[in-house]
Formats: sequence, C-alpha cells, structure tokens
Amino acid sequence: MKRDASVTWTGSAREGTGIFRVGSGAITAPFTYNSRFRDGSQTNPEELLLSALAGCLTMAMAAALREQDGTDGWIETSAELDLVPHESGGYRIPTMRLELAVAGATNQDDLELALQRAMDMCPICNALGGTDIQVTARPS
Repeated sequence: MKRDASVTWTGSAREGTGIFRVGSGAITAPFTYNSRFRDGSQTNPEELLLSALAGCLTMAMAAALREQDGTDGWIETSAELDLVPHESGGYRIPTMRLELAVAGATNQDDLELALQRAMDMCPICNALGGTDIQVTARPS
C-alpha cells in the first residue's frame, strides 16, 4: 500500500507561499513562513505531522482496546509538540505529547497495556523513532 502527497511552493522561504495536497484530495491547505514560525492562521507541516500521529495512535488505541477486551469506545486525543531551534540553523521536534481520554475505561493498568500495544501498532509512532513521544491515557 502506498500513500502520496505533494507540495507546491512559490517565492522565497520567508515571503513565499505553499500548498499541501494529500493524494486522496481530502486536504488541500495553504502554508507560509508565518504559519510555521509565527502566529499565522494557516496550517503548517508540524500541525499536519501532529494530526497524523494523533489520528494514527487514536485508531490504534481503539484496535488495542477491542483486541484486549472486545469493546468499542469513544476516545478523544489532544496533542502538542515542541518546535525548537537547532544548531544547524533550522528547527527540530524533540518532543511530542499526547493525551488520550477513553470513555468507559475504569482500570488504569488495562489502559496502559492497551496504550503500549497501540504504540507498537501505530506506523506513525514507528516512523518517528528519533522523537520523544510521551503518551498518557486516562479514563474520561
């Protein structure tokens, strides 16, 4: 299975504009320097990466919970990352933090087991091996 995406950029890094396009056509989104490194109102690669991780891990958690006790549930995930300057002159993402609120969960030990299984199953978690991904799961 392959997935694809494309980006078009016009202009300089600081004053140009770009457009993300996912292969399915479901998302086409503009971005700029300001949307990445200031408070722009458009998206940026970091938000898209964080959304991909949150979506993937949430779905994997649903699968892990189903595998563990046969139940389906409701999960709400919040996520944030740190974008920090790097000595290379660019930036890096040392840490991503996610919190999963799981409806109907009563046993924290079972949640932790399901979370570990979910992280093992999540291809985005596996792709981000150089980043500290901190995840907590709690009953909602």
